[in-house]
Amino acid sequence: MRITPQSIEEVREAAQIAEVASEFTALRRVGARFSGLCPYPDHNEKTPSFSVSPDKSFYYCFGCSRGGDAIKLVMELKSFSFAEAVSHLAERFGVELRFEGRSPEEERAAEKRNARRRSAYKALAAATAYYHKYLLKSPAAEEARGYLKERGFSRSTIEEFRLGYAPPRGRPGFIQAARGVGLGREALEAAGLLSSRGGERFGDRVTFPISDRRGRIVGFGARSLGDAKPKYLNSPETELFNKRSLLYGFPQIAEAMRREKAALVVEGYTDVLMLYQSGIKNAVATLGTAMTEQHLKTLSGHAEKIYLLFDPDTAGEKAVQKVDDTAELTFVAARLSAFLYVVRLPEDPADWLLNHSGDEFVKLLDSAVSIVEYTIRSLAEEARGRDAAIRYRVMPRILEYVQRLIINEPTLEQEARRLAEDALQVSPARLDGLLSSYKASTHGDRQKAEIPTTQNSSRQLVSNSRRNEGREDPLVEAGRELLALVLARPDLASSALRSGIEAPDVFDAPVILTPDDFGDKAEGRIFALLADRAGEDLGTILSDERARVLLDEISAIRADGERLYPSEASLRAAWFRFASLSRERAKLLTEDFDEKYRLHLEIKRLRQAAVEASNLTLES
Repeated sequence: MRITPQSIEEVREAAQIAEVASEFTALRRVGARFSGLCPYPDHNEKTPSFSVSPDKSFYYCFGCSRGGDAIKLVMELKSFSFAEAVSHLAERFGVELRFEGRSPEEERAAEKRNARRRSAYKALAAATAYYHKYLLKSPAAEEARGYLKERGFSRSTIEEFRLGYAPPRGRPGFIQAARGVGLGREALEAAGLLSSRGGERFGDRVTFPISDRRGRIVGFGARSLGDAKPKYLNSPETELFNKRSLLYGFPQIAEAMRREKAALVVEGYTDVLMLYQSGIKNAVATLGTAMTEQHLKTLSGHAEKIYLLFDPDTAGEKAVQKVDDTAELTFVAARLSAFLYVVRLPEDPADWLLNHSGDEFVKLLDSAVSIVEYTIRSLAEEARGRDAAIRYRVMPRILEYVQRLIINEPTLEQEARRLAEDALQVSPARLDGLLSSYKASTHGDRQKAEIPTTQNSSRQLVSNSRRNEGREDPLVEAGRELLALVLARPDLASSALRSGIEAPDVFDAPVILTPDDFGDKAEGRIFALLADRAGEDLGTILSDERARVLLDEISAIRADGERLYPSEASLRAAWFRFASLSRERAKLLTEDFDEKYRLHLEIKRLRQAAVEASNLTLES
């Protein structure tokens, strides 16, 4: 359902731009407007250039030239969609949203649902305040305070994250207090605060309030102090609480995550708290679930690097239990341009930080490896030193993972192949044979699909290798396309060959290519020839002595180019697309972490430039 234009305008009029902007930066009045430091994380300034005009409901930064209304500010600084930003502001400033296409019955049902949700939010906020005050003030909470002190948590951390304690059963608790603020059992049930028997769900437990992206309390995690099982208990699934999309600590660390452009994902609430207390304020925790696509989408809106931190007792299994799930996580991260890493920790973070500093913990991230490398190496480690039967079961899982990457995310193919060859200790040709056999086996051709072992004949390996000779490297294909466009229209490419192609909105300097960027030696030699003879017609270029041994290849590539309808826009798109793939190869080959990250950012910008150029091609 779409929000009606009238409702959107009501939100724009009701939203106080100075109040909204004050959430992100300190403002001071200067005449009729307000001024402050720019809140955008990529604009670091010492002299205020961010201006807010309440009378126009508008903001503008004279330093980075960004501006807009309250909706745009929330979208960009909270990484919300347009609808999320409008809903957030509507709730904050008391605007009742209306939606297009709803029947009167649907409107009444929506109003009833919204009323139920509002009462649930109110109940959760009240419960948070009650449990927090009980923890800090009640003599009955002495054991809970002792537990938190023993874990090393300071009073400021407890207050900032609003930790609490639910009274033991048999004592007056929140259910009784709720009546005093007009909250009935229906509201408590909608909030997930009642047990299956209708009593206090979290009795005799330390409570950890869990917020959604907009900072509203939607549920609790709670730890038992006694022998009650389970030790950790979450709120049940409700209209507000869905643990597959929520991350503990997110509202408190969103700004630091945006500033650092990195997020740490740990396994426990106490890990988040201790990291935060140690100065590492960009860590969140999943709620007892594995990482999900929704988690990644939430984090990628704020961070470019995402580290999955596994405790030592679970690290070995998590990445390898379900190849399908891990592969899907890999695809999602790649589509979101997120740099996804895995770190195996020596100890639970909350315990480790009792004896080490935050700076020492940050150094542990130096051991991070990509999700692809971690998965393949973990699977190989599982088989290493084991009997033949176990090795035979593990090999198909490695092949399945690599095969899925090849099919669904070609940009990761080279890395996956290199790592698989190393983990399985096989040559590229032999890996092709193994993948071919695995692919055949998944299509039911069992007789032809026997996974080769060291005893298999070389004849089968040669056959498998030949079947894969037609499979092109994406870099080679992209290089051929680029050369085809240049050869078909040398006049369009003369400037690019001499000094690169500019993308002013993405890069400060032109994007330059060299022969070494090509994945095929012949392609590199053709590019060198074209670059040396830039601006000359094709006949003159072909008269060059270097062209003689390349004539057949040049003729075939030029024929391809004539079918591509060359234009300036299509050349730009091919140039940036090829550049991104060549940088992808360089990223895989370097062992320097900083260089990998620099190339990752460059690849992300090149893909953006390629998309923009492709859009121009379609428009023309």
